Amino acid sequence: MDLELVVERGLNKMDIENDALQIISAVLESSVNRSPMGPIIEDVKFLLTLIAEASVAHIRRQANSVAHQLARYALHTGGDFTWFNEPPLIISDLLLEDVSLPCTR
Repeated sequence: MDLELVVERGLNKMDIENDALQIISAVLESSVNRSPMGPIIEDVKFLLTLIAEASVAHIRRQANSVAHQLARYALHTGGDFTWFNEPPLIISDLLLEDVSLPCTR
């Protein structure tokens, strides 16, 4: 989810899980990121400070199937989509499967 949207809507709890270890490590690093991705990483760090309960964690790729399915969907469709109350049908089954699995970080 777009962190700016989370802040704009006043949502106060956000769990971010990603399978890109270098990105997660960079976001968790306290020093300023001076890499080419630094400005984006620093924006993420700042936005996370505006969310009361924000957590960032690395997960295995196998545990990130919902995000990968949404990314595949986005590649084949145009436009922006936001869902707040009901998930899109394309991932409903994956979400049910995801919440039934034990959390292993």
